[in-house]
Amino acid sequence: MRYRPFGNSGKAVSAMSLLLREAPGLNTPLAWRSLLFSALENGVNTFEICANSDVLALGVGETLRAVERRLVFLSWRLRGDGRRPVTAESISQSVRAGLQRTGAGYFDLLLLDEQAFVTLTDDGQTYLGDLCAAGLCHQIGVAGEGPAIDQCILGHEFEALAIPFNLTSDWKARRRLKDSAAASMTVIGYDAFPHQLIRSASSGAPRPGLFRKTEPLAGAGTYAFLHETMGWSAEELCLAYALTEPAFATIQVEAFRPEAIERLAAVTDRDLPTGVAAQIEMARFGEGSTGQTSERRRA
Repeated sequence: MRYRPFGNSGKAVSAMSLLLREAPGLNTPLAWRSLLFSALENGVNTFEICANSDVLALGVGETLRAVERRLVFLSWRLRGDGRRPVTAESISQSVRAGLQRTGAGYFDLLLLDEQAFVTLTDDGQTYLGDLCAAGLCHQIGVAGEGPAIDQCILGHEFEALAIPFNLTSDWKARRRLKDSAAASMTVIGYDAFPHQLIRSASSGAPRPGLFRKTEPLAGAGTYAFLHETMGWSAEELCLAYALTEPAFATIQVEAFRPEAIERLAAVTDRDLPTGVAAQIEMARFGEGSTGQTSERRRA
């Protein structure tokens, strides 16, 4: 596992981190504890917890009892629903309940999703500063990809930003990444796996084997290489590509099996295969990739 600084927090975070939210088969604190220990054993020290899962929070709490708190970076995600405002009281209830269930003592980062930010009241905004002053949260950030996120970047009110990013990201996403870095925001990437591409069948060409030679740029202009690169799965290639972006402190993934965590964690120590970076760019700009070539050329 490789590690990167998380802004000016003084903490080093694993290049790959885990997004933790409800998942089939993880219905008890013990199940979450086992998964988290698998992640820690593979060098993952950075986790985001969704605020609406008590079982998950309790599982994190059981894990922290066996680990030094300072060695783990914890984010708490606060979600808005658009039907009610996010007030100081609602923030206080969520954060304090999370700290009680996890026993974390503090959250390294409190992340508001875009809907929570849009419905944030004035007293809620003030209370965010109070949380930091009290040491309950060390940094405040926002997550999303809509117009409100651009407003946050320009406003310089938040220290961290979580945005979706993958090998198909358009010019708007790439510009947002540059703008947030210019605003000295620490950036987290998520949604690194474009599911439609990963689930799609390969182009029909046989996968390269030990005794079959292929041209380095075979299938150029399409994403077929995701399914045809020897020794790499589509998810591994997507993660490796996202990790090449130096502006990200960490790339967040969802994985619910120890073997999947181990396999993806190993990607942080691998370089993209020769020629794949070129194939990605050719596929992004190819006429047949998304039908939005003219916009992509502005990236």
